[in-house]
Amino acid sequence: MKKLFVIPFLCVSLFLGSISAFAAEPVEVEGPVQQTVAAAGDGITRASWGYGTLTHANPVGRKPWAYATSSTYAGTCYTIKARTKVVSGGETDYTSWATKKDASSATSATIIARTESNVTFNGEHQFRDTSSSGWQYATTSASY
Repeated sequence: MKKLFVIPFLCVSLFLGSISAFAAEPVEVEGPVQQTVAAAGDGITRASWGYGTLTHANPVGRKPWAYATSSTYAGTCYTIKARTKVVSGGETDYTSWATKKDASSATSATIIARTESNVTFNGEHQFRDTSSSGWQYATTSASY
């Protein structure tokens, strides 16, 4: 009889112990991930083949980070490019261009700022619909 009472009691105490330990963890360590979006254009016409998105965050206790994605509204582009620039600590750093042919999107590598404050990220986005068309551009930005 004692064994039947002890086993369920141990199981319940282990279960409740794991719940209280989980609840003690910080709820939001990373901070909110945000996105900035801009439509592409060639500076003259209103038509746009795509848009650029800068995904960025300012994690608590760590350095801010970001990456850029260039995307078409529909279909593919002959060439689509994305890269991320960061200005922090008096320095400017870039990711390499992420370049794709006949694709609907391109995503740059993630870049991390040198400092935790006074940081500006820029997403640079380029689109070329066909081999004979001109380029369209978009720039996205975020600051911490």
